[in-house]
Order: sequence, then C-alpha cells, then structure tokens
Amino acid sequence: MKKLSLVFVVCLILAFAFTAQAQFKLAVGGGMGLNLNLYSGSDVNGGSGLGFAVAGQADMSFSKTIGILTSIYFYDNRSGSYTQTGNYQGTNYSMDISASVAYFEIEPLFKLKLEEAPVYFVIGPSLGFNVENSVEVKTTANNQSSTQKSTIQNMNTRFEIKAGGGYTFPLSKTMRINSQLTFGYGLANVVKDVNWKILSFGVLGSFEIDVVK
Repeated sequence: MKKLSLVFVVCLILAFAFTAQAQFKLAVGGGMGLNLNLYSGSDVNGGSGLGFAVAGQADMSFSKTIGILTSIYFYDNRSGSYTQTGNYQGTNYSMDISASVAYFEIEPLFKLKLEEAPVYFVIGPSLGFNVENSVEVKTTANNQSSTQKSTIQNMNTRFEIKAGGGYTFPLSKTMRINSQLTFGYGLANVVKDVNWKILSFGVLGSFEIDVVK
C-alpha cells in the first residue's frame, strides 16, 4: 500500500511540474450514487449487494487535460449478503447473513481529460473511516427461523484503489453534470485479522459549478 501511495504522490508532483504555468480552475459540487459490492476472502463466502453514497466534490484543473478530482463521501455504504447452508446433528439449516458497513471517505483522484471530447478518466487512492457497521443473521431450521443482529467489531480503516471514467454534460459555461463509473479494489481487510475484502463498481452522478475560472 505504501508503494502504491508513493507512486500516486510522484504522479501528482509530475503533474504539478508540467502544469505550473497553466491557469488554475476550480469547480465545486455534490452528487449521489450507487455501489455494486462484491465480497471476497477466505474467511467469508462470496456475496454481493447494493449500497449508496452521498458526496461533495472539488474539481481542480491545471491545464486543459490534467487535474485532480477530490471527492469527500459523507456517507458511503457497502451493503451485501450471502447464504450459508449446513447440517447439524442431522438437521439441515440455512443462514442468511447480511452486512452493512459505511464510511466517511476522502478520495483524491488524478484526472485526465480528453481535450476534444467531454470524456475523462480518473485513478487514485481512497481512504475511508468507518462510521456505521452491522450484521444480521437469519437462521432457518425445521421450518422455523430466528434473527440476530449485532455490530461488527475491530473495523479497519478502508484503503482502496479506484479507477474509471466519466462523461460531462454542459449546462452552461459555468455549470455541468457529470456521470462517472469507477471500479474500487479494496486493499485492506474490512475487519482486523479477517480475510474479507470488498470490490465495488460505483456509479456517481454529480452537479458542479465553476468558482475559479
């Protein structure tokens, strides 16, 4: 993780060096989106689920093609579920396990725009601090079921690498709507000492307005 962070910082420094003489531009805004979350790891069964996110953004441009898109996710939910079956002393049972974890995330992404088209690409790290977590287990056996809810202990700080792209829809000279699709690869386990990671496909729609032009 440290090596990946160092590479990203070096890329930022090079970007600033090449664009030092360019005019700085800044747009701010906010957006909402959805995550398709895929669970993986040897300590959990594979599962999937949908979550949602609310974000504020600062879109900084240092040239016509190079910039930094920083998103602050005030709430980034990563929900998911899976089913586990088994047999205990001759009795078949099933367990429907649903988990919901949410983060406050900071996401500075390197942004590369196509000069002649309203298309851009992003890549960089995302750092998340847990603000909510819960798990619900519904156990069914002999046509009877019971449900148990609890919180998840020993949550890790989330660290992932995001990459993707977006399309810009101009509304005026100073306002626009962006649609963005990203893939997030979780590098840190969700819980300490548990092999459990989350991979996410995210869709975000945002509105932004120029404040420095």
